[in-house]
Amino acid sequence: MYKFLKFFLLAVIAIAATLTACNKNDDTAVEDAVDQALYSAQERGGLGKYGCYELIFPATIVLPDSSTVEVNSYEEIKTALRTYFQSQGTGGNGHHHHNRPKLSFVYPISVLSQDGEVITVETQEELIELRVACAGATFGQHGHGGHGQHGLSCFDIVFPVTIQFPDSTTATANSRQEMRQLTREWRQNNPGVQGRTQVVFPITVKMTDDNTLVTVNSREELKQLKEDCE
Repeated sequence: MYKFLKFFLLAVIAIAATLTACNKNDDTAVEDAVDQALYSAQERGGLGKYGCYELIFPATIVLPDSSTVEVNSYEEIKTALRTYFQSQGTGGNGHHHHNRPKLSFVYPISVLSQDGEVITVETQEELIELRVACAGATFGQHGHGGHGQHGLSCFDIVFPVTIQFPDSTTATANSRQEMRQLTREWRQNNPGVQGRTQVVFPITVKMTDDNTLVTVNSREELKQLKEDCE
């Protein structure tokens, strides 16, 4: 009887250890899938820490099953992706990284360039064109591994900020949402007018890595900040 109980307990322990290892492997695979999806989405548009542009939230993302989620930060994107991949099985239903479904956006989206321009992007093709123009992108020097922890964004703008429209009129934006909305409304009310909305310097930004506040006095300083953000 003692030998039977001993054998039974050893079997239970072995099964529990196996299940724990499987769960850890599943979690690792899911996080790897999240990293790959984020890296691919940012690389296609030159967005984030290693690109020339910072995504202005809120934005609406399209998950691989064509469902959409409105997000207010990269952390919310990560949560949405993690939930999706977990529901589909390890690492996104077993897809290999080179053919795994990709994250995309519902357009238009707004981005801030390293020159301080607020750019409205209407299509995926326009986003790719921005990426082509982003000669300073350094994605090729970084892999997707751990991208969700260290490669998402360079800084966050501290609001309020003043923005100037192409006709030289200005407005105050008290949040990311308001800046995006003001830019879109002006564009809708002024069709055909050339030029882009720009932030009025100086602005204050909070660095993502250490939460320090930095005053940026010109587009040259903003560009240098982006270039130094590695």
